[in-house]
Amino acid sequence: MYHSSHIPDLVGHTIDCGRLRLVDTLGSGSNGVIFLAEDTLSGSSPALYAVKCVVRAEKGSRRHTLQRQEIQFHRALSHHPNVVTLHRVIEERYYVFLVLDYCAGGDLFTYLQRRREYRGDDAFIKRLFLQIVDALAACHEAGIYHRDLKPENILISEDAQHIYLTDFGLATSNTHSKTFGAGSSLYMSPECIGSNPARPPYDTRANDIWALGVILTSMISGHNPWNNACPTDACYRAYLRNNRFLIDMLPLSPCANLLLQHIFQPEAVRRITLAQIHDVVERLDTFFMRPALIAKGCDYLRGSAETYFEGSPFAAFYLSSASPATTLVHMEEGRHERHRSSASGTGTAGRQTPSSGESDTGPDTPEMRAQQPQLEVADMAQDPCIAHSMDVPGAPWKPRRSMSPGNILRRFVDRFFTD
Repeated sequence: MYHSSHIPDLVGHTIDCGRLRLVDTLGSGSNGVIFLAEDTLSGSSPALYAVKCVVRAEKGSRRHTLQRQEIQFHRALSHHPNVVTLHRVIEERYYVFLVLDYCAGGDLFTYLQRRREYRGDDAFIKRLFLQIVDALAACHEAGIYHRDLKPENILISEDAQHIYLTDFGLATSNTHSKTFGAGSSLYMSPECIGSNPARPPYDTRANDIWALGVILTSMISGHNPWNNACPTDACYRAYLRNNRFLIDMLPLSPCANLLLQHIFQPEAVRRITLAQIHDVVERLDTFFMRPALIAKGCDYLRGSAETYFEGSPFAAFYLSSASPATTLVHMEEGRHERHRSSASGTGTAGRQTPSSGESDTGPDTPEMRAQQPQLEVADMAQDPCIAHSMDVPGAPWKPRRSMSPGNILRRFVDRFFTD
């Protein structure tokens, strides 16, 4: 397997017969390096591009087929307003270069980690998340299933108004797959995790929807729900025992929590659809827990709320009752400990422990962290399996009247699911 370490520093070199000059390195992934390139023919203000460089695969090899597949998938979706435009592909003797739009805002993971002004901004979260849903829906409508959906593979415009899906290196056209472990473990559905060949194939569409739920959780809380969606993970085990686990630990609104419950259905066939997610999110009043409920929550919930909203323009509203200082110290120590583990190599992808222990409420949810794909292969084309129906009947949406919280939650559930 070729890794990005096989690609030398090409800054200063030109490609495409001298038209594009590589001027900086933007980042690297598991199998490629992204360079910033300027168009030498575009005058005094050269156009900028992001150029993905991968080691050219031997013709006829499996890796060559997968490289062709990634390019084919990206070209098929390049017209969509929320997919990064692929302008052209340049093949040289040792490398293949994909010339892409340059997004000056960077990736969504970095934005969520470093910026504070979006935290508590329902309109902002709704706008960006619906764009992610639209991009994924375009993939699925084209018969393409991403399998590595995560904030690192979502780019954001400089004004933070638009997002763009990228990196189709693990995508597949198969509706069901036996390539278990494809993607990044933080975002994998439970049916995708593992390597037992005797298991039935997993639904790649439902697997992408699961990843959407993890992304939404991180956008509205600053935490991932768990490290791995398997019973050996303390947080996921707590969620299986109590589906209120997330709202008990994180400052989520009741309706946002219910949406996540329907995304995080352990049975893929019962998982909510993209169309339903879009409908629900459009109608949500807020993703965030009200201040009175935050104040009544456990120490960890209040601490996670303060950590998330601190420095945000909305902090004064959501943090009317500050969490105890001891809780914040505990959280800060936990965060630094996780960072030390990651830096020292003891916290490799898919192997970090979710918390140092379990409280009375449950284990601490892990904070956001970057992750490379755990498996760097994609499915070859195969005859598609017959997909299980994911159509779920629902009653028409009606204007809401003043109701008790219990009735609001029941109305929400009845709108989308019937037993």
